[in-house]
Amino acid sequence: MMLTLAEKIYGSLSGSYHRKWDKRGGWKAPVPVISVGNITVGGNGKTPFTIELVRLLSDRFESLRGENGIAILSRGYGRRAKDLCVVQTDADFKESGDEPLLIKRNSPSALVIAYANRVESARFAVEHFGAKLIILDDGFQHRPLARDLDIVLLDSERPLGNGHLLPAGRLRERPAALNRTDLIVSVGQEGAAEAIALKIGKPLMHATTNTSVPEGLASRMGPVYLLTAIARSSRVRQTAEDMKLNVVGHARFRDHHAFSGKELDTADQTARKLGASAILTTSKDMIRIPSWHGNLPLFEIPFRISLAESDQLLSRVEGLL
Repeated sequence: MMLTLAEKIYGSLSGSYHRKWDKRGGWKAPVPVISVGNITVGGNGKTPFTIELVRLLSDRFESLRGENGIAILSRGYGRRAKDLCVVQTDADFKESGDEPLLIKRNSPSALVIAYANRVESARFAVEHFGAKLIILDDGFQHRPLARDLDIVLLDSERPLGNGHLLPAGRLRERPAALNRTDLIVSVGQEGAAEAIALKIGKPLMHATTNTSVPEGLASRMGPVYLLTAIARSSRVRQTAEDMKLNVVGHARFRDHHAFSGKELDTADQTARKLGASAILTTSKDMIRIPSWHGNLPLFEIPFRISLAESDQLLSRVEGLL
């Protein structure tokens, strides 16, 4: 009962917010803006998709290849500082946020800015760094900044979660909000997202996730212990098992959690008691483990997204430049 009431209140507030911006419209930046986002919370691959998008754009367009040609604007969820942060590869994740730092380390030539006010970030990127194109990370619900291309990622298996709004489900908005998007990307092998794209008449592209046994772990191939603090961490276990790894335990923390030294020591001790030969974590979690002093080796699962129709996407971007 309480969840139903909370869902109704959330839906009413969310609807009012978006109706306001539907009428008002956002600030139009002097350069093209691409938004990458989703309609559900957590775990749909926005960050690896953004990293892949930067790579595709840099490879195709010479004008975007230089230093700071592409600017990625992120809220920097969970960061300690509240002022605008130009993220460097050696930044402290507590100042930059884990996802902006992960993007910067994988896209070093791009300008990455962490700041809640994305309009100010966009102005700053263009006026001070001469950015030629802006990518709005997790931007579908951020309406103050107008965008020229709205990309929404959907889980191919359960694109709308359980169909309920927060907090009863994973939906940030009602499904009708997908009418705002220009392009839907189905992430995974299942076909549920295709029916949604067809129903609302939106172009659909397909993305697949690619993982492999970490280099160095392949020679061990003994039992592994998982350490994660991400949304939908059960997927990490499934990934490990799909790679034929024997998972003997899994320490899970809330998304964006900053591991303490004691927590890392406990994970190492627990893993050894369970007979693990190594500890396995994700790229985003590794950002929040600046140093590791455990007895067992710590490995990062390599994770990348590939877009099947990349030429189609690049053609759309070319029309914006």
